[in-house]
Amino acid sequence: MIPNDFIDELLARTDIVEVVGERVNLKKQGQNYQGLCPFHNEKSPSFSVSQDKQFYYCFGCQASGNALKFLMEFDRVDFVGAVERLAGRLGIEVPRTESTPESAERTSHRKSMYDVLEQSAGFFKEQLRTHSTRQRAIDYLKSRGLSGEIARDFGLGYAPPGWDNLLKAVARTNHERELLIDSGMVIDNEEEGKTYDRFRDRVIFPIRDIRGRVIAFGGRVIGDGKPKYLNSPETEVFHKGRELYGLHEARRRNRKLTQLMVVEGYMDVVALAQHGIDFAVATLGTATTEDHLERMYRLVSRLVFSFDGDEAGRNAGWKALLAALPLMRDGRSARFLFLPDGEDPDTLVRKEGKDKLELRIERAQHLPDFFFEKLSREVEVETIDGKAALAKTAMPLIQEIPEGVFKQLMIDRLSSITGLGVERLVSAYQHSAPPPRPVPPANAPLTATPASAPRSRTSSELVKSGVGILLQAPETAHQFDESIYEKLFDVPEFGLFSSVVRTITREQITAPAVLLAAFQGADEFDLLCRLAEQEQLLHPEDLPAEFAGIVHTLLHRIEAKSKQALRQELLAKPFGELSQAEKD
Repeated sequence: MIPNDFIDELLARTDIVEVVGERVNLKKQGQNYQGLCPFHNEKSPSFSVSQDKQFYYCFGCQASGNALKFLMEFDRVDFVGAVERLAGRLGIEVPRTESTPESAERTSHRKSMYDVLEQSAGFFKEQLRTHSTRQRAIDYLKSRGLSGEIARDFGLGYAPPGWDNLLKAVARTNHERELLIDSGMVIDNEEEGKTYDRFRDRVIFPIRDIRGRVIAFGGRVIGDGKPKYLNSPETEVFHKGRELYGLHEARRRNRKLTQLMVVEGYMDVVALAQHGIDFAVATLGTATTEDHLERMYRLVSRLVFSFDGDEAGRNAGWKALLAALPLMRDGRSARFLFLPDGEDPDTLVRKEGKDKLELRIERAQHLPDFFFEKLSREVEVETIDGKAALAKTAMPLIQEIPEGVFKQLMIDRLSSITGLGVERLVSAYQHSAPPPRPVPPANAPLTATPASAPRSRTSSELVKSGVGILLQAPETAHQFDESIYEKLFDVPEFGLFSSVVRTITREQITAPAVLLAAFQGADEFDLLCRLAEQEQLLHPEDLPAEFAGIVHTLLHRIEAKSKQALRQELLAKPFGELSQAEKD
């Protein structure tokens, strides 16, 4: 394990402009340096490197991070490799320390899970090649128009009939048996005293993370069994709300992706790749989440969502649109492809071929068109009251879009439909919104404010604002003792805020670059990089007071929620059972 102190010192002695400049042609533009982004195709430079913040950011593809992250992405090395390269530039050796027993055990367990999942993938591939009943699976794949080559590219396999084929092949020890249980590959039924394979008599689709590691599986039943599709459960290494099937393969096939197409099933992804449309990904039994969108927009600027053309498909498309709105920064695009009745991407590409389907993709409905078409259908937009209803529904949704040209054009479009001027639309929305909450001074006592105090921002917005301040000025967190923060630490909703505060206070961090480095490799890293890039509109002297106000508000909301829960509990009890204190 590399000591944190060494990472801090390494970053303090490294100039990110020099590191990036050795690989990208940079030119000084104001306070920052600019160049063509090395992570996506572009003709005009949108890649910015800040010498003050020791941080890079691309306004086109949202690539971001410090010197270590840049080396990991550009040189395609892991964290340790990036540290070693930075250290090599400075002519210093990388020290190692022993990790704590707990962290070493966690790391070892995760590595073992990856190993057993890789072994499972190998087992399934071997069964597709050698098992006596493999022809059923081969015939099914051929019936879907898939070749042996595409099956190999995606690592497709076969889980033969039987209760314990995988268990017998992989679990040679009790430890391996426990790993199969932990990774969701086998089911341990304690009531019946049986342990058996999760996947049986199915075509198997290995699910890989962005680094290419097998993290889970999907299985398609052969025949008429139920369920038709079966996924691995969530585990320590697999979170279906974050992962996308086919993303690793799409990146491997296209070093510089320009778009991603979101489809509903594994077979759609593989079938499209078979026909040369190799930029499709699929969610894993969930609706498209903000994490999915963030991950995709981190790689490309254009997304195309494919749905059935029926009412259910359009409703699913609307949910995806709502999830995308808060992420629609300038330069990003979202389109919606609604398929003919009875068709999915798999059947359509086999029927029409690559060229015609690509033409459909190119002509897919743009987000603004789908947005206003959907809302306009719900009102009589030709009438005055219909226009008012449309404005009332649309404006709060448009306000979720980040500030920029795209947001302004959406407001202009609404203005054109309703006949209301842009200023009147914005003014009407602002008048209906709650007034901003006053910010208390930093030295004010941390007591709850009255429950009637207005709330101008959601807790999620407050968390991001607070974290944004800490990423600019980590020392701001030191104005309160950790005991003040303890109530926040117990609230899952404030997880990001708590994680950053804990890291700052316990490791006594004062430098933004060091704070980012502490989260290198963590799930939160990309989000923290984006928050770090956002410009603080407040003067540095005002940051402590603003941060104190955020802490005040979050604590107040915890207390208000606790009081509400207690009130509901008391109301549910018979009056005669209440104590005198409870009655009071």
